Amino acid sequence: MNQKITKRMSDERGLALLAVILIIFAASVLGMAGVSLVAGDLRISGNYRDSSLAFWAAEAGLQQAIATLAADTAFTGTVATTALTNQTTNSATIAAFGPLTVRAVATGTKGVATRQLEAVVNIDSVYAAAINVGGNLTLAGKPRISSQGVRVNGSSNFNLDPGTPNINLYTPSTSTVTVTGNNAVTNIPTPPMDLGAVALSAQQWVSLSQQAAPNWYFSSGVFGSQADSQTFNNLNFANVTPGPSGSPTIFVDGNVMLTGSLSGTGTIVATGSITGENGFVTNGSTVSFVAKGDILLNFDTNAQSSMNGLVFTEGNYELHGKMQFTGVVMAFGSVDVEAPSQFTNNSDPNFWYTYSSAYATIADPVHVLSWAEDV
Repeated sequence: MNQKITKRMSDERGLALLAVILIIFAASVLGMAGVSLVAGDLRISGNYRDSSLAFWAAEAGLQQAIATLAADTAFTGTVATTALTNQTTNSATIAAFGPLTVRAVATGTKGVATRQLEAVVNIDSVYAAAINVGGNLTLAGKPRISSQGVRVNGSSNFNLDPGTPNINLYTPSTSTVTVTGNNAVTNIPTPPMDLGAVALSAQQWVSLSQQAAPNWYFSSGVFGSQADSQTFNNLNFANVTPGPSGSPTIFVDGNVMLTGSLSGTGTIVATGSITGENGFVTNGSTVSFVAKGDILLNFDTNAQSSMNGLVFTEGNYELHGKMQFTGVVMAFGSVDVEAPSQFTNNSDPNFWYTYSSAYATIADPVHVLSWAEDV
């Protein structure tokens, strides 16, 4: 009897030991599986982190390529490799893609992770001609225009007097060109300008207003503020207190009317229109006109006016009278010039915006047409 009890107890101890061994083995298997899962998660997390860092390195490389193009639109080749502070590197190449576009490809690396981005960039300047027209052009009389000529996205209508010097016309092949009188037009087929490169957003117009002083001064009194349409008679920028940028800039949230003479060096920025009327005349001034609305200049037909600078309007531009202009005209709408005027191109921003607080906003940037990741 005792032998049976002893044998049963021995068997029970053996089963208990086996159960303990099985439990320990299962726990070990589960522990190793957990360690393996954690290690896998860490590897995945590390790979994801490296991939994300490589992406942002490629993004930085593409931004560097675009900055290179902004400084030199003719650049092609390799942009120098950059080692970043987070142990990533990037590089970029720029190659011709079309008549007025390039393709920039940037690669970012972090460890074994590599990401690649590309952008198609329009490098066409909308300030290349003496007169740049987003809409239709009407040109009459006996104008003299420098060899940079006139660039027009829409249709062109010329009514030229005998003896008009040759005018180079840059226009899309689909545009209509009509010439009457003196046939002094050389039509050079050119892709349309990309106006999106220089169109200002609503926020940029607000930014321009914020760059102007709350009150600006003319002669001995306060003539207005940002909220008023204004009329100026015999405006001399020497009497305008410079704004925060140090340059004499008048910002008007509305329309500007100019009468009499305009002299000195400065800029007028208007969210409405800018109009010169009633014997308006200027003599050798360096003045930039920037308007969201139309710009209409009716100069004194009995006097020869001259002006340097930039005319920028997101509306229409109209000129009447005798004008000798050196600089750039950029109009998103139509242009109508009916005068024996002279236009000489100078597209150097240091020339036509040396004295303007608007230069940082009104410029000729490259325009990114597409931005995508190569996969």
